[in-house]
Amino acid sequence: MKINQKILSILVSSLSVITICLAVLSFLIYVNTNIMFVFLGLTTLVGGLSQLNMAHQIDSKGLSKGSNKVGMVAVIAGVFLIILSSYYYY
Repeated sequence: MKINQKILSILVSSLSVITICLAVLSFLIYVNTNIMFVFLGLTTLVGGLSQLNMAHQIDSKGLSKGSNKVGMVAVIAGVFLIILSSYYYY
């Protein structure tokens, strides 16, 4: 379980860096804005999956580490961003 959480955290961090780079390039009009929003949606989607994974873990005191509601909202927002940015691609 720890390895899976580390992989998701590394993936979220790397997607965030790529998204920030694409945002800067988008403002300089080198990259289409829709590509940046697809990566933003992917970052939000993977972050939500990471949050859902963390919500199922229990710490040493017997408490849950995260919230299912936050993870579900992030997953829905990520899917919404991906669909919306690819729908308005043209």
